[in-house]
Amino acid sequence: MDGFPSTGLLNAIASECLIRSSGTELFAVIDSPEFPPLSIISNSMPHFPARLHVNEGLKVAFFTSEFNIDPRMQSTMGKKILDWAMQNGCRLIISAAGILGAKQDKADNASVIPDEKRIFAVTSTPSAAKIAKENNFIQLQSGTIGGIPATLLNEGSLLGLDVIVLLVNTMPDVPDFRASALISSAVTKLVPGLYCDIASLLGEAETVENKIKQIRDGHKESSYIT
Repeated sequence: MDGFPSTGLLNAIASECLIRSSGTELFAVIDSPEFPPLSIISNSMPHFPARLHVNEGLKVAFFTSEFNIDPRMQSTMGKKILDWAMQNGCRLIISAAGILGAKQDKADNASVIPDEKRIFAVTSTPSAAKIAKENNFIQLQSGTIGGIPATLLNEGSLLGLDVIVLLVNTMPDVPDFRASALISSAVTKLVPGLYCDIASLLGEAETVENKIKQIRDGHKESSYIT
């Protein structure tokens, strides 16, 4: 699963919930001279900001980060995820993106996206589309997707790799925990045995929101204290 931050931090928050709830091990760190010099302090210990977590029992892996990948590196990062997935025999690659909050039509005050709980999906192959349909995700008919999810879809289509990008209505420029909970729930449908403590995620929303905001902004000052 691609857990690099997207609109509303959906991927980052959903991946964190799934990692905590299901139990994973740190498999590798991801580093680059282009990354900001940043250390994530958790339980009094330093951690690289970009990591790869694996649950061997469930055969699932998470690429995660608390900082935004520079747009100039997103295509390269997406291809790295695909390379690792192919080398390790991954059958499905999952990502997520947000549909920016519904705007109100001035004429009839109707939302462009009427149901905020609907989960859309874009897929790279017919077999991935079949999986999405079996899980009652609505296939997006037209639109655009950017960033790492876009690279995963485009390259996955060329390589014949099953990629599913989940889409939900989200708020712009702020961590959206309710939308992230929808993504987490959707991912558990796609990966048997995977679990996310949704109630805990929503209960800790304020604490996690403050932490992520500090991490996203803190690298400008080199460090932060919590």
